Amino acid sequence: MSKTFSIEELTERVIQLEAEVKRLQDEVTSLRSSYASSAKNENALRLKENRTVVYTERGLTIAGTRITLYDVMDYVVKSYPPVFIKDIFNLTDQQVTDVMDYINTHREEVEREYEIVLKNAEEHRQYWEERNRERFAQIAAMPPTPGKEELYAKLQAWKEKIRKNESAL
Repeated sequence: MSKTFSIEELTERVIQLEAEVKRLQDEVTSLRSSYASSAKNENALRLKENRTVVYTERGLTIAGTRITLYDVMDYVVKSYPPVFIKDIFNLTDQQVTDVMDYINTHREEVEREYEIVLKNAEEHRQYWEERNRERFAQIAAMPPTPGKEELYAKLQAWKEKIRKNESAL
């Protein structure tokens, strides 16, 4: 048999449960804060040795720039020499040296984060491609702007020429 509770008993139990939920929420907030602080401290200690590579909200970044190490890794993975990487990103010799040293010293960690960045980028690309597929089809089906038919024909001819060249490869 189930026991029936009075309004006062139910109210008291609800108050107890709400207090427990509040206590647990506070504990979760505290644990998250501790974790973020310890991760930030760990990154700070590791990065003290190399002032060119800093940890920002975007991840490992070249100090004073918006260039992430993941941007550089695109070229490192393709075996670009440091002098080309320097020119591509307009970096100083010291910046390139520090970045390459950091990547080589912490290769496993950088590659692990790089794989996550690539996976996230691919997921975003697929999401937006799917989301915009219908709109792109509508745009492609639109007739050329009046007075620009000749320009549109030239553009289509160039696209066809490029497609033929690509298929010949």
